[in-house]
Amino acid sequence: MSNAQTRIVSHYVDDAVVATCMDTRLNDEIGIQQWGEELYSLVDRLKIKKLVINFQNVVFMSSSSLRVLITVNSRCKGKGIKLALCGINDNIMEAFKITRLDSVFKIKKGEIEAVKSL
Repeated sequence: MSNAQTRIVSHYVDDAVVATCMDTRLNDEIGIQQWGEELYSLVDRLKIKKLVINFQNVVFMSSSSLRVLITVNSRCKGKGIKLALCGINDNIMEAFKITRLDSVFKIKKGEIEAVKSL
């Protein structure tokens, strides 16, 4: 039996699903794996074609969590789902810029702006 906590909470905004990361730190491998599995499952179950991942609670992300996002992006593309990210703090945004992932993902400041960009 698993007593794993929920790593994302999702809700609808207009015609999109917004998945908010509940962790403040995405840096331990087990937690990142669980977070990734929740995101993959959400993408697989989505009936609509717009997804926003909100990082408003996250203050630190490891490179492993960036790899999960790359996989989520690939799965979304494969299913025709438009993806945007939001709520990324300045320190994490630096990692996106250094890895050039800021040019791979649509990144907006807030949830509503991200939804509207899709």
